[in-house]
Amino acid sequence: MPENPTGQPDASLHDADSQYRHLFMQAPGLIAILRRREGVCELFNELFSKVWGNRDVLNKPMRQAWPELDGQGFFEIVERVFDTGNAEYGYEYPARADWHHTGKTAEAFFDFVYSPYRNQEGVIDGVMIFGMDVTARVQARKQLAEQQLLFKDITDAAATALWMVDKHGNITFVNQTWADWTGHPKEALLGRGWVDFVAHEDRERVISSYIREVTRKWQYHVDFRILRGDGKIQWVAATGKPRYLPDGEFAGYVGSCMDITERKKWEQILLDSEQRFRTIADSAPVLIWMSGPNKKTTFLNKSWTQFADESSLLSDKGLMQSDLIHKSDVEMVVEQYRRAFDRQREFYLEYRMLRNDGNYRWIGMKGVPRLANDGTLVGYIGSGMDITEMKEHEQVKNDFIGMASHELKTPITSIKAYVQLLLSIYKDADDEFLKKSLTTVNKQINKLTRLISDLLDVSKMESGRLSLNSEPFVLNDVLKETIEEVQHTAAHHDIVYTACSDTITVLADRDRIAQVLINFLTNAIKYSPEADRVDVNVTCKQNEAIIAVKDYGIGISAEEQNKIFNRFYRVEGRNEQTFSGFGIGLYVAAEIIKRHNGNTWVESHPGTGSVFYFSLPVHSTVA
Repeated sequence: MPENPTGQPDASLHDADSQYRHLFMQAPGLIAILRRREGVCELFNELFSKVWGNRDVLNKPMRQAWPELDGQGFFEIVERVFDTGNAEYGYEYPARADWHHTGKTAEAFFDFVYSPYRNQEGVIDGVMIFGMDVTARVQARKQLAEQQLLFKDITDAAATALWMVDKHGNITFVNQTWADWTGHPKEALLGRGWVDFVAHEDRERVISSYIREVTRKWQYHVDFRILRGDGKIQWVAATGKPRYLPDGEFAGYVGSCMDITERKKWEQILLDSEQRFRTIADSAPVLIWMSGPNKKTTFLNKSWTQFADESSLLSDKGLMQSDLIHKSDVEMVVEQYRRAFDRQREFYLEYRMLRNDGNYRWIGMKGVPRLANDGTLVGYIGSGMDITEMKEHEQVKNDFIGMASHELKTPITSIKAYVQLLLSIYKDADDEFLKKSLTTVNKQINKLTRLISDLLDVSKMESGRLSLNSEPFVLNDVLKETIEEVQHTAAHHDIVYTACSDTITVLADRDRIAQVLINFLTNAIKYSPEADRVDVNVTCKQNEAIIAVKDYGIGISAEEQNKIFNRFYRVEGRNEQTFSGFGIGLYVAAEIIKRHNGNTWVESHPGTGSVFYFSLPVHSTVA
């Protein structure tokens, strides 16, 4: 320390030196002063001491203080700075110490500056070492490197091709999947190199779409084909999303490409199948249509445009081309279509439709539900044909049947009256043959009477003249009375009746409902000749009564069940002559129930018997 003129130390200088030393020792970084060329450790702060494990290095030459640094260049740096007077730098030197006095050592990293130390005369007298803690920077870089490695591993393991685009539209990153698909290194796909692997047929479309969307900075989707390294063509679906820097500046796109080759294959198969369907449908001489899940028509084949005016078809806003249906039929058609659609059931309707020549023609239209693989209804498909000539022939036939039945009814009534008179006269006679013969004749007359009544009902139904005299009544009473009536003629069968309630009220024509049950019971008895029982069961479900007639007879196949309620259809046994009848009883029964807003159906298996059902809406009060 310099002395003042009196030869005594200057107190102010001493105080300043103490302050400098205090600041030196409290510095946040490592500081040390090595004097002379041999690097004698003259001064260092506490942090510097920690780096070297708090060893005793004061006033020792550097080679003696830190022998373990020999060969690592440290000594050479100090000597070179001393010799040249030029500062040098060292980066991210690792050191371990108990930095926070916790009893545990931890690793830290420092950047060093080696600077020449000059005395008051300006002569280099040593080297000053400054060290800054850069542990956070090193750790952040290591963490970033680990994240980048993890990102690389994840992206390379992905089965989807991933990519990034800069703001100029150049590819800056692709993962390994892209390289595997194309059979070329990633570098070949960077920039605009990826374009070379787009199939020639798709290249212009893809590039135009790519440039347009990147320019507008919009998210985009595009499907295209690429040329694989193995020579095959692969379909991919590319999706790109714009990305932005934290300050909001547009930085480019990040996106992916998914292999959709299998999907495209099935789409093509579906397209080919649809095209074949359209070709077949357009060549068919019937009216073919399809509807979607909203009940509206989605497809009409060419036969429609040949039948009706095309402009009328295109402008139709209703259901089932209802704008062309005769006004007397349209309400019935739409209601039946909606009901079948909501219940997902097949339907068949006959109605009049306007042809392009201005005439109404009778159309027989059938529809069946279309279901997806998961059972969801996706719409209906149906077909119709012109049945005008058939309806005209049926009308002639119905007129004849009606006339013949009416003409037969009078003599049959007279014959029945005389037979019943003879039965009354000879009821006490001893001639058993005569009584048995008259009884047999009477039974056959009853069968003939029922047949004539059914034929007349068919004629009335076809001409729309079947009337219903509806009134509220207790259904149970009518069912019991009818069963007792049929039981008298069923010598070999017991009819067993059960019901969920004793007072089920319906609004219907009681005679017609009795007729339905008679037809069901006689049908059950006829087709179960080897059984001795028929069950009648009534159940209540929500707002309807369901009547079931169960027999234990020959049963009905699934194919025949779809036809059993058709007019003139008969189920045959092993011998077609086994069971008599014209096949109109169930048809008449079904039509009567339909006019009561009910339903008829059957459940059966061959050899195990059948259950015939009909349902009626329940009436809330009795008038």
